[in-house]
Amino acid sequence: MLGPLAASVPLPSAAQPRRVLAVLLARPNEFVHRDTLVDELWPQGPPSSAAAVVQMAVSKLRKALSPGVPVDDVRQRVRSGRSGYRLMVSDGELDVAVFSELTAAAAKATGAERRALLDQALGLWRGRAFADVPVGPLVEAHRLWLEDQRSSVLGKLVELELAAGDHKAVADRLGPELAVRPGDERLAGWLAEALHRLGRRDAAMAVLDRCRRALWEHTGVSPGEELLAAHRRIAGTGWSAGGAPCRLPPATPDFTGRAGELAEVGRALRGPAPVVLHGAAGSGKSALAVQAAWRVRKRFPDGQLVADLRDTGDVLAGFLRALGLAEEEIPADRAGRISLWQSRTADRRLLVVLENCRSEAEVRPLLPTGPGCAAIVTTRRRPAGLVGARFVEVGALSDAESRDLLGAITGEARLSAEPDAVRRVLACCDGLALAVRAAGMKLLQRPRLSVAEFAARLENERLRLDELAAGDLGVRPVLAGALAELSPRQRKSLRLLGFPGATEFAGWFAAAMLGRSEGEAAELLDELVDDHVLHAEPDRMGVVRYRLPALIRLALREPPDPEALRRALTAMAALAEHALAALGAEYPPSRRADVPAAVSDRVAADPIGWRDTERANLALAVRTAKNRGWTELAMRLADAYSDLVGPAKGGSPAWLGFGIVRDRVDLPAEAGKLLKLGHAHADAGDLARARTCFSLAETRFRSVGDHPGTGSALIALADVDADTGRTGAAVHALREALDLLRDCGDLAGQAMASAQFGSLWDDLGDFRRAQECFDASLLLSLHCEDGRQHDRSAKRYADVLRRNGRMDEAGELLTSALIGTRSSRERHWEAHVLRSFGDLHAKTGHAGESERCLARSLELFEYVGHRHAAAYTHRSFGESLRLAGEHGRAAEHLNLAMSTFRELGDRRGGGYALLSFGRLRADEGIATEAADGLRTAAGLFRELGFPVWELRALKDLSAVDQSGRQRDRAREALTKIRFGATPA
Repeated sequence: MLGPLAASVPLPSAAQPRRVLAVLLARPNEFVHRDTLVDELWPQGPPSSAAAVVQMAVSKLRKALSPGVPVDDVRQRVRSGRSGYRLMVSDGELDVAVFSELTAAAAKATGAERRALLDQALGLWRGRAFADVPVGPLVEAHRLWLEDQRSSVLGKLVELELAAGDHKAVADRLGPELAVRPGDERLAGWLAEALHRLGRRDAAMAVLDRCRRALWEHTGVSPGEELLAAHRRIAGTGWSAGGAPCRLPPATPDFTGRAGELAEVGRALRGPAPVVLHGAAGSGKSALAVQAAWRVRKRFPDGQLVADLRDTGDVLAGFLRALGLAEEEIPADRAGRISLWQSRTADRRLLVVLENCRSEAEVRPLLPTGPGCAAIVTTRRRPAGLVGARFVEVGALSDAESRDLLGAITGEARLSAEPDAVRRVLACCDGLALAVRAAGMKLLQRPRLSVAEFAARLENERLRLDELAAGDLGVRPVLAGALAELSPRQRKSLRLLGFPGATEFAGWFAAAMLGRSEGEAAELLDELVDDHVLHAEPDRMGVVRYRLPALIRLALREPPDPEALRRALTAMAALAEHALAALGAEYPPSRRADVPAAVSDRVAADPIGWRDTERANLALAVRTAKNRGWTELAMRLADAYSDLVGPAKGGSPAWLGFGIVRDRVDLPAEAGKLLKLGHAHADAGDLARARTCFSLAETRFRSVGDHPGTGSALIALADVDADTGRTGAAVHALREALDLLRDCGDLAGQAMASAQFGSLWDDLGDFRRAQECFDASLLLSLHCEDGRQHDRSAKRYADVLRRNGRMDEAGELLTSALIGTRSSRERHWEAHVLRSFGDLHAKTGHAGESERCLARSLELFEYVGHRHAAAYTHRSFGESLRLAGEHGRAAEHLNLAMSTFRELGDRRGGGYALLSFGRLRADEGIATEAADGLRTAAGLFRELGFPVWELRALKDLSAVDQSGRQRDRAREALTKIRFGATPA
């Protein structure tokens, strides 16, 4: 029993018989009830077969211990009775009984005889009692009792050996024992004493240190008085008064979040490199440092020391005192204290926490030198010169972490009742841990204050910092302290960057605000980012953008300098105009002298990305310029914003330029802006708003006698009317426009009106008139040297020629138009020409060329944000793929086109898409869907007044529907084409 289970006969190898044997051996010659055996084998609850398993185990034991002996024979070792079993054992057969006898004899003996008996008793042990048997509660209790008996015998023997001066025997005996139980203070004291008497002082000290570490790591306690006394006897000094010093402040009870940072700090503290926690004032660096220190303190049994470097006291002297040095042992000079600190920490395992570091120089002398030591440093500015340090940024709390912290302070029930108000409160705290804690303490302090009411107070920026305070916990003094530590130059820069309402800004904006070159501004911005009073993150283009935290901006309490703000808004206007120029260009436009070249090139390379990134700031700039009374600048910004974003998506800032000229009662300017807004609405597909703007523009142009302006408005109105089925109104508007433009000699305007008339006559079925109009438009464009209008007229004419089978002429015109649009760098019109080229290639059977042109057209339209025009390209793509036999891809493009036309209310585009979709279903042999689509398309074209397109739909319909109902409608459409259905 005193080691692995063994007997004079082979024992069963199965676990259950050996476990039953262990129970019976624990109670030799006693009946053990079957229920006791069941409880021992299955302490968590027996299976239904428990009784049968016990019976089988007993049967195996009988065969092993009494082979060939019947169950009821008196020679049988395992006997049954009283619902249990008894193991019969004779005197001297159990090693446990012999051990007890030897121990009892030793208690009566003296001197060498007693030592010999105790040594003989210990010699019976071959390892831990029942070492190879899985034990239950009964056997475990018996084993612990046996181990206690052995420990008692061992102690008595060691005391005898020490008294006899046999220190080598003690060292040999206790070395293996202490390796198994390193935290046994009694054994460690005896072994250290024996080694010390043998002249092995270092080995003795190592034994004591190992025991101390084991106590700390396994149980979190310091050595007792006996071990401390042994250390004093051997080392000549104590282990510092009261054991290892722990100067850590209490950990924050409601500490939440920061799981990633805690894990990173824990990993970093496994090495000797200092761990630097850097972050903004109020971010919770100290709380995180203390939390991390408490979690790892057991790794540092020689103590944990803390110092706040803002305090004026001598930190090194305080550390040395904590390590147990008397005042007279501490050198008076700083160099001596540093040297002593380094030597005292060389062989220790010590954790040092240094808070509120301001520079590398004040940290270096305080770092412990030993490889088993570690240090945590908290600082607002990352000390780049601290070689080998591991840096962990303590940034803003996530939304979830902020919510958890607020709930831990105020209680979940209160927050759950007002979830929207909680989100508003946390938005005002901006992820700053101190602000969230202050908000929670304020709510806890005032239980009758609703979260919604508190959120409303915080949303008032003039009250926010005052509200984020409870007792001596407040955000304002902490932020004020952080700002006070900045240099005057840094504070002035921050005040300049405090642009009200701006959430983030680019480096070029900061350079304009600061009145410095981009390089100088970047260096200053980097300093502010290092001090964690400014945040920096790259945008989707990889360009760094900066954000002044809202609470820092409020703590500055000073508005930005007007001249600096005007410089920045002027730079914003220049870049917005540059982005507009780049949107119309295939290649970057010329650099501007009023913005830095590098910024100008970035904007030209990706004007859409710049627009999307700066959209909110551009709208804010429009309103700011207007509120400051900078009218001309406000108009520049508003016009650029409207052109970049569009009036429909841009909201009120897009209309601000129009509002300025209206307030001035400047009718010509007002008319011009209305015309521009109308075109923006038309490009976005909002034809109703476009028509309203064009109509208002026409009225104002007429009122001031501006014939070219009136003509331009009429042409624009005709374009919208034609798309919405008002063909009569469109013809009338174009005729009036031509008359006005002839009278005032506006050749470019006449060319535009003639081209518009050409497209309209073709839709109405009068190809002869369409040709006359286009020929006139091309001649007028050449005469007035308007290359752009010539290219647009050529594109429209090519579409008409293609639909009438004149492919070669259409190809020549499109080639000329494509060269022209690329030369003039008009991406929008280049995309239109490429779409027409795609239609032409599809018609002539060149599917690959068609797809290439249409894919590029779609890419350009999507790049410049013309979703409406892109829908027409999707329709052309669908038709091209249909002709190529790729029905699946064709359906995808046509569905995209139809959904966009439906959303924008473009019935004409919807008719085109339905016509192609009906043809697609006919090609697939789905006659019912084909007939429905073609019939609907024909009805749309009939309502819109486009007989040619109606006839095309009816012609395709007759191929899938033989009912003859469409023949009358076809004859009617032909009559309209031949004799005209619009005013002559």
